[in-house]
Amino acid sequence: MPAVLARSLLVAALLAPLLAFAQGTVQHLSGTMSVLRADGSVRLLSERSEVRVGDIITTERDSYAQVKFTDGGVVTLRPSTQVRLDEYRFAEGRPDQDGFAMGLLKGGLRKVTGLIGKRGNRDAFRLSTPTATVGIRGTDFSANFIPTGTEGLAPGTYITVSEGAIGMVSGGVEQLVGVGQTGFSSTVTLPPSLVPPPPGLPRVNPPASFSSNQPTTLAGGSGADCTIR
Repeated sequence: MPAVLARSLLVAALLAPLLAFAQGTVQHLSGTMSVLRADGSVRLLSERSEVRVGDIITTERDSYAQVKFTDGGVVTLRPSTQVRLDEYRFAEGRPDQDGFAMGLLKGGLRKVTGLIGKRGNRDAFRLSTPTATVGIRGTDFSANFIPTGTEGLAPGTYITVSEGAIGMVSGGVEQLVGVGQTGFSSTVTLPPSLVPPPPGLPRVNPPASFSSNQPTTLAGGSGADCTIR
């Protein structure tokens, strides 16, 4: 084996563990958060703990957490929330290979987009909920999943955009939702539609200390606010 190739393989082997562990870091934590790893192990997380693909992260009651990713993106989790990081690919010199996919399994989150989805491939970001998939065409939107039995609101996923636009997909159809519009998906089998913004959608209110440049009320404002109950 040529010496140059051998050295390249050695460097790649040394970097692989770093890449696996350096995708996201817990930046702030108030309360208790745990992770189920892809290998089946469970552990408690703390500030500076690392997050990687395959992790299922859960915040307990009265707990908030904020995870910062290497592309500059930030996810803030509200109490009693569970998310799964399905994909994360980011290399500064290869925007065509970007990829971010997260599943919101329960609870609520706010996503402030980093470089993934803003450069090169605008379809590189994907957030899934029980009734719809959201792709970013802009960075400021809110999303809420309303369960059956909630008084005053039809059950389903609501997307409201405050800047740019998003693509909301269900029933095999993509509905573009622009500034000031609200998209709604009742089930995964029916296409989404534009509806008047309903009052009373849930809000996510993480501690103000989490970020000095983010509003403490995270619904219909900057970033991505997603709530599933």
